Amino acid sequence: MTGAARPLDNFPLFRTRNAEEMCAALARVYAKPTVFLEARAKTVDVAVNHYQAKDVAIAYTKYGTAITAVYPENNFVLQSFPVRGRGEITVNRTKSPLGPRHGMIISPGRRFAIKLNANYEHFVLVINAPSLAAKLAALTGVAIKYPVSCNTTADGKTPAADALRNHFFFLVDQLSTSVAAVPRFVMAEFEQTLMVMFLLANRHNYSHLLERPSPDSAPWQVRRVEEYVETNWQQAITFENLAEISGVSAFSLLRSFRKSRGYSPMEFVSRVRLGHARELLQRPNAATTVAEIAASCGFVDVDDFAVSYVDAFGEPPSQTIKRGRDATPARGKT
Repeated sequence: MTGAARPLDNFPLFRTRNAEEMCAALARVYAKPTVFLEARAKTVDVAVNHYQAKDVAIAYTKYGTAITAVYPENNFVLQSFPVRGRGEITVNRTKSPLGPRHGMIISPGRRFAIKLNANYEHFVLVINAPSLAAKLAALTGVAIKYPVSCNTTADGKTPAADALRNHFFFLVDQLSTSVAAVPRFVMAEFEQTLMVMFLLANRHNYSHLLERPSPDSAPWQVRRVEEYVETNWQQAITFENLAEISGVSAFSLLRSFRKSRGYSPMEFVSRVRLGHARELLQRPNAATTVAEIAASCGFVDVDDFAVSYVDAFGEPPSQTIKRGRDATPARGKT
């Protein structure tokens, strides 16, 4: 899955055999659990890596010993992606199995208990509940009065669930293997994508808003969004911003962009950034690399960047930068 010793090893939260130390560390990032060990066990054996972005956290946990943990109510949305071992979650006295392809979803305001076998491993996506509600409001154009409340068991067999899982593990891999930090504006858009995919992949009390048809936006609203993107391409492009400047929901913009332009607003963002990347590749200095330019323009995966670049301009970025370097002496003589 990744080239690191453990996924997210660059972001260790704790490694411990002390239950009190484990609970104190979890209280700083999630909520403080009450822990119960098996009758003969005297210590825990838990390792947690934890990456915190602005509105989203991503974690990897490995339990070396069997454990039961009871968590209090909190103000987050949590989805787990088990990869090894078996367990069980209890919410409102209802028990559900945990294991590969059988994850859990915890909604704000819910107490829950997990009982995990030894050598259980999972990844966790944690989303700030108010931020998720704001993203949903921007998507639908509807004020969200109550927290998003999901079914406890994640359905991992739908295309939307596969898309969420793939994007989640793509980000895990980037964070685990990348030497350079992901640019802040790029991470903000990663967070946005995860939140939108989460809302589309899981059933919740607002799913009906995501399934109803959206009205078209006016041509001037599409143009206003294009102008905003062209001016602010080096910043995070959020659906909240697009909804505010256009006066319509992000879904309405998506419908009108696809209808009038043949692509989505975020695909337009990518096109604009590719154009700026090409300009930079055409004017390199001796130390310029394709990877640096790709990252500065919002593309953290240089291979994906190269594929998109070839699709847009018919040549690889390495060819553009080489031609730019070859032209540099000639420009200096004129």
